[in-house]
Amino acid sequence: MSRHRRADGGPGTLPADLTEALAAITARLVNTPDNASVLRLITEVGTDLLGASATGVLLVRPGGGLDVVAASDGKARFLESLQTDIDQGPCVDSIASATLITSPDLSADRTKWPDFVPAALAAGFRSAVAVPMRLDERAVGGFNLLYDTETVFERWQLELGQVVADLAVLALVQERGERRADRFLETTVTALNDRVQFGQAVGVVAGTLGIEPAAAHAAILGYATEHALALRDVTGAITDGSLDPANLT
Repeated sequence: MSRHRRADGGPGTLPADLTEALAAITARLVNTPDNASVLRLITEVGTDLLGASATGVLLVRPGGGLDVVAASDGKARFLESLQTDIDQGPCVDSIASATLITSPDLSADRTKWPDFVPAALAAGFRSAVAVPMRLDERAVGGFNLLYDTETVFERWQLELGQVVADLAVLALVQERGERRADRFLETTVTALNDRVQFGQAVGVVAGTLGIEPAAAHAAILGYATEHALALRDVTGAITDGSLDPANLT
């Protein structure tokens, strides 16, 4: 996907390749990807197709509370974690109300989120969109889009963000009936375990090859994509020693 922005840095008009992009997204999701791959896809869509500067995903934890299960970078992960700690911010509100929350100018929402807004501004973000990840009429997570400019969000962006969030939920939950919502909440634990395992694998590859974590991160993702393997299987093989890091390059 290519990033779509106006000349002033804001998200652009409806991209001509939207149909192609949606086809690529759904093709990746219907092939029963693992949770880590689904969450990685949703952050990619946020930054590449919706023009966000950073993205993050929160999921409702079994028994209550929220967990950060995906983020495009360290700043986004910090802000997502902050929202879970202070129970405040656009993504928290989106999950609580099961509705889409927009803030075209975060500085104007200091009263609404007095602790979150200063931290977001300090991190370089000026606007935000939070999209509920809904299942059976309740929000089981939230997809957060952060922008480094004040942004008037276009209708197609908001609708596409919701479509992608809905598709991600469907990909994460492959079960019908009353068990669906419970099954989705259980994926939170799996997603967190996947993230921990991925971090361990990055450490192993970086240490073994003497490279930066970012390069190790890219090498793992590239290997999984090139060999059409589930990311969980690749990171598991690295951490248990059955895949030599040298084979990633």
